[in-house]
Amino acid sequence: MLSKRLIAILIIIFALIILIALIYFIFLAPVPEPEVVKEAETIAQQEPFTPGAVTAQPARQPRSEAVSENDLKRIAGSFIERYGSYSNQSGYTNIRDLEIFMSQPMQNWARDYVEQTKAKEAANEIYYGISTKAVVVETQQFSESGSKAEFIVKTQREESIGVGANVRGFQQDAAVYLVKEKGMWKVDRVVWVE
Repeated sequence: MLSKRLIAILIIIFALIILIALIYFIFLAPVPEPEVVKEAETIAQQEPFTPGAVTAQPARQPRSEAVSENDLKRIAGSFIERYGSYSNQSGYTNIRDLEIFMSQPMQNWARDYVEQTKAKEAANEIYYGISTKAVVVETQQFSESGSKAEFIVKTQREESIGVGANVRGFQQDAAVYLVKEKGMWKVDRVVWVE
């Protein structure tokens, strides 16, 4: 009987030692930091600059890859989502950020529009915003060999005034006209259809 009791006590003590060791290694043991290997900096030897020794590199032309109708549909849909989403607290970034996707005439229009609208607009602390989501993009005109394309983007828009509970949802279509400018497709005009 004594030997069974002694064996049980030894098993319990052994289990407690293992439990304490596990707790130590899991929670209290210091974690070694991974070594950061620093690469030696190399300094490139440069030849001294001599005026007139510069050779002119030919300007890179944009790659003229075949753009499919679906590619242009995605461009038109994405453009309208950004273009049609506005907040009176955003400073017209919805238009300015899209300039790289606009043809030169539309860039000029966009800059003039932003300047004129900022000059006319009064300071208004009441929030006004409108968000736009492209739902369907329909092709009106597209030719693989042509330089013009036209799409109708059907959108779902939400207009918010003041507090968040004052939201009005509505559907609106936008006609998006694209042109090929210097080998790249650019948005040339957008017309919101009432």
